[in-house]
Amino acid sequence: MKAVLKINNHLSLRDAQASDIEDYLAVPFNEALLRMYGSDMNVETAKQKSGAKLLISNIIENPYEWVIDFDDLFIGQARLILDKTNNKAKFAIGIFNPNFWNEGIGTQVTYQILEYAFNNLGLHKVYLRVLAYNHRAIKSYKNAGFIIEGSDREGSYINGNYETDLYMSILQDEFESNFIDKGGH
Repeated sequence: MKAVLKINNHLSLRDAQASDIEDYLAVPFNEALLRMYGSDMNVETAKQKSGAKLLISNIIENPYEWVIDFDDLFIGQARLILDKTNNKAKFAIGIFNPNFWNEGIGTQVTYQILEYAFNNLGLHKVYLRVLAYNHRAIKSYKNAGFIIEGSDREGSYINGNYETDLYMSILQDEFESNFIDKGGH
């Protein structure tokens, strides 16, 4: 059984369920979101029920991937991809529902995932890759304690342009210091 991570009275991370398919289908693709994901998909493309079912199935199958639930509404997902050999994990988060952007939810979710990664899984490092133009995500990651450790200059070809990816990470001791600095125990 996947761990449910309660963040506050409205926000939690949980396993996917069948009703999430309808929540996902109810929100059309968003141009800004597709750009942040580095997708070349046309914003006019309709979401397909088969794609939604696959998304839900993938979340259920991955023991370290969760639905972001806000008041019983599926608004996004977060995951860790573990590298047990090197005691680290790659982190990814996406809030597909723009009604929940700029509310600090991404930072809260990221922080909860980091707490789980370091305190429950005993990881040494969590890292990610983000497009350099995704300023909202970079700000959220920095707020959660990530630092930029490098870049892949013009390493992604998106919609006819070469774009730069940033590599960001946080180490377990940095997370602990950040947590204590913010008044944690």
